This record gives sequence, C-alpha cells and structure tokens, in this order.
Amino acid sequence: MKRCKQFSRGLRCLLLASVAVLSAAAPAYSQIEPAGRRYPGFRSAWGWRHYYGPADAISNRIRAQADLVRSIGDNAVLQADARNRRAEAYSKEIANSVEYAKAYWEKKEIYRAQKLRLYTAPLDAAEQRNAKTWRRLKDFPELNDNEINNGVALNFLLHRLSGPILATQYGLTNADPGLSAQLQLSPETLSKLRVREDLSGGKQRVFRVNSKESLNIEKWPLALQDDRFESQRNDFEKARAELAQTSPSDKKAVNDRMKVLMEAHDRLFTTFIEYYTQERRTESGGRNFFRFLASRRFLESLAGEMARLQELGSTVVLEDSAQFQGDNLLALVTHMSRHGLEFAPALNGDESAYRETFFIMRDLYRTVEDDDSVTQ
Repeated sequence: MKRCKQFSRGLRCLLLASVAVLSAAAPAYSQIEPAGRRYPGFRSAWGWRHYYGPADAISNRIRAQADLVRSIGDNAVLQADARNRRAEAYSKEIANSVEYAKAYWEKKEIYRAQKLRLYTAPLDAAEQRNAKTWRRLKDFPELNDNEINNGVALNFLLHRLSGPILATQYGLTNADPGLSAQLQLSPETLSKLRVREDLSGGKQRVFRVNSKESLNIEKWPLALQDDRFESQRNDFEKARAELAQTSPSDKKAVNDRMKVLMEAHDRLFTTFIEYYTQERRTESGGRNFFRFLASRRFLESLAGEMARLQELGSTVVLEDSAQFQGDNLLALVTHMSRHGLEFAPALNGDESAYRETFFIMRDLYRTVEDDDSVTQ
C-alpha cells in the first residue's frame, strides 16, 4: 500500500514536470514552427478534423505583429526613397527648363546676329538690283526681248536718265549737234510708242506719245472684232467722235456726250460678257479664254479712261501739256519725266519702234553710267 502511494506521487510529479517543460517550450516552438501547425486529428462524417494548440493563436498574432512592424518600416523606407526620387526629378526638370530658356535665347541671339550680318539696307538692295538689271541690258540684249516689248527695260533706262545726269547731258547735247542727230527719233517711231499715265484710284490712261487724243482705238482686240459686236463698236466710235468735236468750254454738251459714250461702252461690255459664257471661254483649247481676258482688260481700260475724263470734265482731246512736240530722245525723256509718264506695253507691230528706242537709250546711258552711283 505504501509502495502504491509512492508510485502515484512519482507519476504526479512526472506529469507536472512534463506540463512545465511543454509550457516553457511552447513560445519557442511557436516561433520556429510554421503557421498552421496541426495536431493529430480525428475523422468525422465530414472528413478529418484537427486539434489546434493554444500556442498557435499566440504565435500567429506575434508573427502578424512582426509583419506589420516590418511592413511599416519598409513603407517608410520606400516613401523616403520615392520622395528623394521625386525631388531629384523635379530638380532635373527645373534644370532642364533653365537650360531650355538659355538655349532659346542663345538661339535668338544667333539668329539676330546672322540676320544682322546678312541684312542689306533697302537702298543697297535697290542698287544691287539696278546693277544686275543694267548689266543684263547692256551685255545681254538677246535676253531682254520681253522686257523691251512690255516697256520694263525702257522704263528702267527712263528712270536712270531722268536724274541730274540728264540736265548735264542735255547741255552737252545742245553744244554737240552730232550727238543730237544720233538721238533723233523719226515721226514713224514716235507714232508707235505708247505711254501711260497713272491716275488716282489705281486707274491709268494709255495713249500714243505724239497723239492729241485719248480713247484712240486703232485696233480692236481679236475677240471684239467679231461681226456680232459690230453694231456696239460703231456706236462707241460714233459717240467718241462726237465727244472729240465738242468744245471743252461747253460743259453741258461735254457731259451729255460723255454720258452717251459711257452708255455705248456699257452696251458693248454687256453684249461681250453675255456672249462669252463659261462654255465658250473654254473652247478651242483655251485660246478663246486668253482672247476673252485680253478683250475684257481692253474694255476695262477704256472705262478707266472715260472715268478720268468725266472727273476732269474734259473731252478726249489731250491737254497741250500732255502732248509731246519734240523729235529726239532727250526731249522725250524730259517730257515723260516732267509729266510722270512711263512706257506702256507695245501693241502687235510696234515692237521694232520699241527696240530702236531701247538701243538709243542704252547707248546714251552708257556714256553717263560712270556718273550714276545707283548702278555702280
């Protein structure tokens, strides 16, 4: 009996020691054992069931708290790194904007310096153009047919000869009869030269240099020569002839005749436009279109001259001051310069007179080009 009591007491001590050892080892075990450690289980109707020890909940909580602390630390590190990167990027952006501004203004300075280096004053540019034009007119006459026929070359020489050089050479011409003879222009040549006068409102008046009348229609354009316009042409020419015979002092008669002339022009213009429809203008491979344009410009120029005459209240007879009465080139240049006249394009058949006048003007300017700084 005594031995049984001792055995029971020993068993109890062993159990208590085992429980104490297990309780002390449980926290350490929970830190090294993976989460979800399962104790032996039992089988039920719904499958295997497992028992969980009390240390599992505590260890999982400790592990979760450790993960939370570690995550908070990692997040703080990442946010600090992100702030550093953002600050670095913003600093680079500011530096790039500063570099861009510097590059922009440096580019501006380079552009301005280059522009200033290549800049040519308007007067210098005009002198360069005039020098090139004069070289072409002087040394390459075969390249100037169009410029001669449309009056551009003659007007260039006219402007060059209209300066102070002309006055000097005019005195020399009077002292040298031989030079005056070389500058002689025949009446036939003068009769083929056409000049224009710029009027207000962008209008122009074109007439022969030795003619006493404006609105002088020597030849109608090809499209207006058609027989269907004969009646309107005759009415216009008749009204013009009546206006030319009217005394300029009779203002009422002049106004009445001018009204009749303008009505005749309107009828001719209206008939012409109504006939040349869009289909007729494009016939004959486009030839009709160019004839239409030339005729329309001709009628518009007539309208401009009539408007000018109506403003002045005068007839088609030109004023004495607008009539050229000389017989040589210097007198012609002087007359055109004083009255603001320029050469108008040549009509068909008048090209020879323009070429003759051009060569005389060119040879004259050759003798004085050294005194003209504009073409140097």
